[in-house]
Amino acid sequence: MVIDMHIHTHFSPCSIIDIPQLLRRANEVGLHGICVTDHHSVASKTVFEGIADRYGICVLVGMEYTTPKGDFLVFGHFDRIPSHMDADQLLPWVQKEDAVAIPAHPFRHNRPVLPSVLQSSHIIEGLNGRNHPAENGLCLEWLNGQGNEIKQVGGSDAHTLEEVGKIVTVFDKDIHGIDDFLGELRHGTYFPRQMFGW
Repeated sequence: MVIDMHIHTHFSPCSIIDIPQLLRRANEVGLHGICVTDHHSVASKTVFEGIADRYGICVLVGMEYTTPKGDFLVFGHFDRIPSHMDADQLLPWVQKEDAVAIPAHPFRHNRPVLPSVLQSSHIIEGLNGRNHPAENGLCLEWLNGQGNEIKQVGGSDAHTLEEVGKIVTVFDKDIHGIDDFLGELRHGTYFPRQMFGW
């Protein structure tokens, strides 16, 4: 199953992606699922509830959460996350909520994730569509040298329709909702893949 795990819609102030257009684009590029990860918001859930089934796309709504020690893609059964938490507060909160937090674009020059946080992670975003190829290369180098059993995902980090599906995560098993998704992230087999671009 092919999922773009990092997409921003117009619920993020930096994105121009309209939700119906996003679903059409996901179909056009052959995605089976999308993860909507707007900045500090899951407000898109209410919009997707009304229209996602028409497009045959599995829609998973999470959030990109910014901390001084890096940004995280957070997925789970929550409608909000307390604001202004540091990573040292966010990660225990995520664990308590039985959610999953994934360090996003951890080797991006201007918004890296601290190495101490990476070392304690089980999954990281190894390929990011908005990173410079060298930044993705640094991540792969770190994973090969120090990553031990850390798994990796990929996402386009799309802010425009043209970026959707550029980088994806390929899962061995089908995913039909958030519970399947969380289970596969924790115990499944998957890998990031570049679909087009660069």
